[in-house]
Amino acid sequence: MNAQVYSPALQARVTCPHCWHHFSPEDVLWVSQHPEILGDVRLGAEKPKRFLPTRFTVEGNALDERGFVCDTLACPNCHLTIPRALLELPPWFLSILGAPASGKSNFLAAMTRQLRETLAKQFLIAFNDADPVMNQKLKEYEKLLFGNHKQDQLVRIEKTKLEGDLYDTVIFADQHVSFPQPFIFSLAPLPSHPSYATTAGYARALCLYDNAGEHFLPGQDVARSPVTRHLARSRVLFFLFDPTQDLRFRQACGVKSKDPQMGDQTETSWQETVLAEAVDRVRRYGGLAHGAKHSAPLIVVVTKFDAWSSLLGVCRLDLASVLRRSAMGGISAFDVAAVERMSSKLRSVLWELSPEIVSAAEDFSRQVVYIPVSALGCAPQPDPASKKLSVRPRDIAPMWAEVPLLYAICRWMKGLIPYLKAKPKAAASQSAVAGAAPLRVWKEGGG
Repeated sequence: MNAQVYSPALQARVTCPHCWHHFSPEDVLWVSQHPEILGDVRLGAEKPKRFLPTRFTVEGNALDERGFVCDTLACPNCHLTIPRALLELPPWFLSILGAPASGKSNFLAAMTRQLRETLAKQFLIAFNDADPVMNQKLKEYEKLLFGNHKQDQLVRIEKTKLEGDLYDTVIFADQHVSFPQPFIFSLAPLPSHPSYATTAGYARALCLYDNAGEHFLPGQDVARSPVTRHLARSRVLFFLFDPTQDLRFRQACGVKSKDPQMGDQTETSWQETVLAEAVDRVRRYGGLAHGAKHSAPLIVVVTKFDAWSSLLGVCRLDLASVLRRSAMGGISAFDVAAVERMSSKLRSVLWELSPEIVSAAEDFSRQVVYIPVSALGCAPQPDPASKKLSVRPRDIAPMWAEVPLLYAICRWMKGLIPYLKAKPKAAASQSAVAGAAPLRVWKEGGG
């Protein structure tokens, strides 16, 4: 038997990021590499066969039945591939949900692009693709927006589809079941981190899910397509609220916003329905009683900030506003209190214009935070050819795209990032918002 299976570095139990099946590391399957070993009971005749090996190389890699060295692992339940990082690192599941056209894909691309730079430069944390193949679609999003050499060409991320390359089909007893394909990253301190020896054990595997907005509409969750059941397993939920789809926000902005998405022709969507449906699914999948509050935090990400910034009285959101010098040389501290002060201001705006969103969020989760974000930082414009709203890469300047996840890491993934607390008197005043729960106080430290 492969000695790697019994390595103390492996997790005692592994969670498949596709079907969420729990299994022991020694039960992991391997994917055949010989081109003629095709036909898998779960994935069909054209896919390489999955198998439980009996022969290994001295490096610990399995050998298939033709003697080819294998290096890809698969879940013993669904047979979909899983990165080795999930066998070695504790997983952290995070779900992003929102109504159709709320900007989920733009937000996800901007967030991961900014995190690659910010985590490395400010906190000496490596944020890498745990599986480049699984993350390929997201890398395409990033390249389109942030690595496009045609800086003046209008571009747009196409709408996430209900089916396609972000979903995998698995066969269970003649039933074809569709599972979401997650994006998986590894988070780990760099060797140059001043506390590398003591913080290396805080490394994590981060699994992000991006579904089409239609999957969160009532009646879309069925046994053959359980594509949103990651909601009940997520450590943190991100609900994207799009003010440009809310008539009251558009009326409040009036002529102050030049964004075409704020125009009268923009369709109004009932985004609280999406949130209510997600709440119902989490309670059903997690076995929560009706009305019971979920223990997982909910971050309400209010998108397209540049279009409605006048309502918050802030022209621009700079990352520097939430970064402070820390006692650890070469590393910034994240100002949790600054984010919570902004959360209180934003909650007041939402309570005035969209109280049903605040009510639904705070009735669902014990911990709710509101964070404004602009994934693009500029207004889109109609593409003369397609008539669809697009943006020029040269104009893209994200605002706080990485802040929701940085905040979540500080609050609920302790040990990786130093953070600052608010003074007791300041913390007390921050909670004095109508209906707001008292804010927690944090100190500088890693956990």
